[in-house]
Order: sequence, then structure tokens, then C-alpha cells
Amino acid sequence: MRDTMTDPRRITLAFTGASGLPYGFRLLECLLAAGTQVSLVYSVAAQIVAKQECDVTLASQPREAARLLRERYHARDGQLTVFGRDDWLAPMASGSNPGDGMAVCPCTGACDLGE
Repeated sequence: MRDTMTDPRRITLAFTGASGLPYGFRLLECLLAAGTQVSLVYSVAAQIVAKQECDVTLASQPREAARLLRERYHARDGQLTVFGRDDWLAPMASGSNPGDGMAVCPCTGACDLGE
């Protein structure tokens, strides 16, 4: 059992191809600065939007993407792990290895305001 007072939180972060991807990069930066362990996954559309809107190349190879993002956001060793889209063995793919939370960023949600 984890001691939530001393162990870093484990968050899964997923980047979609929505145009608010700069918010996703900022969230990643804040999570890493706070000492959070981050598991990152992203879509092909996120790779395209990252290049077009943020001038960031998200490599197709998870190790290369992790290296680039660790350097960019000054992550400590072991703090950021990037998983491939088809990695069925990634921890977040199993309910038996839950993290402390997940953020899909950016995420578009619709709501009914009773109009």
C-alpha cells in the first residue's frame, strides 16, 4: 500500500488531437514540477497538432518522446514514462495497477444547459 503522504502521486496523462494541446503541455509541466510521476500517451492527431500549433515534435517512438519531454520540462529520472498507443502492457491498460488519477487533455465536453 502506498503512503500518500510521502510517495509521489501517479497520474496518467493522455493528449488528444484537440487544438487546446498547449494546455496539455502546461499541465505536464506543472505535474512534473510538483514531483508527480507521469505516464503519458498520445494520439497521432496529437502529434500533428503539437507540431502545427506548438512547434513540438512528439516522436513516434516512446523512448525518444520521453527523452525530449524530460529535457524540455526538467523531469527527474523515472518521473516521466511515455507509452505507445498500442502498448497493451502499459500500466494504465489494467485496472489492477491503478494510478491516482488520469487527465485527458485537452478534452472537449458537451453539457446541456437546459436551453
